[in-house]
Amino acid sequence: MKMSNQAIPKLLELAAHSLLSNEASAIPSLEEFTVDLFPPLFTAAFAKGHKKALTALVQAWPFPFLRLGSLIVQWPNQESVQAVLDGLEAFPTHRTCLRRSELRVLDLTLDFEQVQRKGVSEALAKFPFWLPSTVKAQIPQAMARHKPGEDVRKGPKQPWEPVELHIDLFLRGPFKLDTFLSSLLTKVEQSGGFLRLCCRKLHIEEMPFNSLIGILKALELNFIQELEVFDWFRALSEQRLFATQLGRICTLHSLKLAYYHWSFSPDGEGSSSYFLSQLSKLSHLRKLHLSYSYLSGNLQQVLSCLQAPLHALEIRSCTLLDTDINYLSQSLHATSLKKLDLSGNNLSYMVPGPLDTLLGKISGTLQHLDLNHCRLKDTHLSAILPALCCCSQLSSLGLSDNPISKAGLLSLLEHTAGLMELKRVLYPIPIECCVYLHGLSWGPVNKGKLCQVQAEMQKLLQTVQRADMQWNPPLPSPLPVRLVQLD
Repeated sequence: MKMSNQAIPKLLELAAHSLLSNEASAIPSLEEFTVDLFPPLFTAAFAKGHKKALTALVQAWPFPFLRLGSLIVQWPNQESVQAVLDGLEAFPTHRTCLRRSELRVLDLTLDFEQVQRKGVSEALAKFPFWLPSTVKAQIPQAMARHKPGEDVRKGPKQPWEPVELHIDLFLRGPFKLDTFLSSLLTKVEQSGGFLRLCCRKLHIEEMPFNSLIGILKALELNFIQELEVFDWFRALSEQRLFATQLGRICTLHSLKLAYYHWSFSPDGEGSSSYFLSQLSKLSHLRKLHLSYSYLSGNLQQVLSCLQAPLHALEIRSCTLLDTDINYLSQSLHATSLKKLDLSGNNLSYMVPGPLDTLLGKISGTLQHLDLNHCRLKDTHLSAILPALCCCSQLSSLGLSDNPISKAGLLSLLEHTAGLMELKRVLYPIPIECCVYLHGLSWGPVNKGKLCQVQAEMQKLLQTVQRADMQWNPPLPSPLPVRLVQLD
């Protein structure tokens, strides 16, 4: 009788649960199990919290790759995860199975799709340091499946090979190490190089500086692709030490720095010069985000040290000057930028002139543009429209918190209707519907007038046959926190 493909996984699952019902006898038998039984057996053991079985399964795992992210979302149990880690030993002293583990990568990351699923909030509550990644770990084909006839029970030629622990971290002060994370760091430190802590995406916010450096030293720096540091570094010694660590992250693809204390001098001897010398070592850097820092007139010093053109540049609330925008227009980054965010900078006195010139230079590649809270009025919007309409690849536009009238918004819609890639526009609440104070919209919003404006915009979208465009206003802004004063 031929068995259907759907029936086989169900039978394997039933067999796994049956074996775990007698855990004491199942563990010594792992040596005789076929490799196909290991995944359902591991899933069942993780779901039911069979800690001894989990440890033994890891010690005998017949595949190079093991991903835990989806299991942690379904069954967020720290003891189960700890049992998995207990199986990661170069020379286990209490091995219950002679089969040698082929495990080389233990992936603890969560992908973006998993974050959207029900139950992830419970997992993140129990593992508060977990940072969902938007990049799935790819399993090389050589690692994903074994060759027919290959003896997977045969151990590696070397006494041991390192195991990589892949994890994305969100660390926020006041800092206190989570029990599990503390155990993980201790295990890595005591492994003598057998365990390598590999973090693709690391977010650090308001941590004691010594803790920050300690985390960086525990990680495999050449594995970090995205680094976000939201903190103050006022002491020169702290700035230099952080810069030294940063310069060692040679594979860094994206860097976000907020509240960084820059210090420039005309002779290039300012305290930021050493930081920039380390930043210049990041040859793979393609995304740079700087916010809530004082960069007035010094953007050239920051960007000119980079070896390759950026694809994404976000400079938010950094009190930029027209000289900064002029430099950006002439820099090597201008013809490569796909995303530009200048939100929180007063750009009103740069139109006409530097801003529309910049938009013209980046029009060939620009896909995302954010000019929120830039004090742009109707006259400024009219001045940049010709350059804006040349951005044929533009797909999203942000203009919230700019004092623009209903007439200005309708004109913007009509002129940008020809940009067929433009699908999402975040437009400001019109000046007829609320009060603007220091460039920010404040409640209460006249909802009746706002509904009328939205109705007119929807009607115009139908008229220009662009029902595929989404035009949405923001909610009224709360009091800004640590807002950089715009002159």
